[in-house]
Amino acid sequence: MVSIFVPIYLYRLHYSIRAILVYFLLSSVFWAITQAPLLRWAGHIGFNRSMGVSLFVEGLQILMLATIPRYHWPLWLIAVVWGVSISLYWPQFRASFARSLLHRQIASAAGLSSALLLFALGIAPAIGGAIASWLGIGVLYVVSMLCFMAAALPLFVGPEIIHDEPFSLRDVPWREAWRDFASDGAYEIDGSIAASIWPLLIFLIIPSYIGVGLLSSVGVIASIVITLYVGRRQIKKMSGYMNSGAGIVALTNAIRLAAQSVGVVAGINLFYGLGQALIATPYYSRYYHNAEHEPLLPYVYGMMIGCALGDIVLFVPLLLLSLVIPIKAVLVIGLILAIPAGYAIRIIRAPRAATSLAH
Repeated sequence: MVSIFVPIYLYRLHYSIRAILVYFLLSSVFWAITQAPLLRWAGHIGFNRSMGVSLFVEGLQILMLATIPRYHWPLWLIAVVWGVSISLYWPQFRASFARSLLHRQIASAAGLSSALLLFALGIAPAIGGAIASWLGIGVLYVVSMLCFMAAALPLFVGPEIIHDEPFSLRDVPWREAWRDFASDGAYEIDGSIAASIWPLLIFLIIPSYIGVGLLSSVGVIASIVITLYVGRRQIKKMSGYMNSGAGIVALTNAIRLAAQSVGVVAGINLFYGLGQALIATPYYSRYYHNAEHEPLLPYVYGMMIGCALGDIVLFVPLLLLSLVIPIKAVLVIGLILAIPAGYAIRIIRAPRAATSLAH
């Protein structure tokens, strides 16, 4: 509900786009640095509890963003908090989800999970935009912080799926799974452009929170239906869906370069959502199937490092280019980088079971 509004919020507070790029870059750097020690720490306290702590840390980040006008928090400090919250949550979530699906119907579960995530990502910007426009961005931050805290509480009770499990960097299957790691980095590049650069460009066309939010929510229902449908297909048939989705995503990323009106932006977001719906279930089915055949925590660590490096690979050249060319041109180059990233998502390895069926 908050993420796509962060770059717009900072821009309206008269932070330069260069400073905003530094903020996103530093958050990814701190994410990469803190992931290994926090993954080991999570093994000691339990992964659910680590995710619960993360939601409180994320609430702290939102509080710091909301109070920047008063306390003038440095962006690098907020980036540290954000990077730590990612390290505390996403590796633990992926590992726990993979462990809970062991030897089960992964595709349908991944489809349902992806549909719920798409629903949240689709409907939240519209709600967030309405709150920010009608009640103020400060109210949106308070509501978001309360949601994070409410979501954290159940994670501190109940059994742990992963607890006291050792983790060693020496076990990361770099040679065997490098395609998966690179694919996750490409997926992250595409997602970061959609969450940071594209909202800024939309805001230059439609300078209101509610406008950005509503346009970001276009196509969510169709996306959910497609995601659930794909989740019911056989694994060996999913490559076609993912290839089609990657093609649609790459095409819409290219069309973004010509966006100059509300109608074009709405159409782009609609087709981008449909492309993501075709990608999500096959992609995460491969993710969790492959996690069964590799050391779980080292594999998930490698995937998450791939994500962090993807962001770094994206934001470093954009930041350097911002020193010598106009900022709007930098944002356009960011959109151009999304085109090959959309295609590169497809290089994640097919599950072994599906490969043997194909032969």
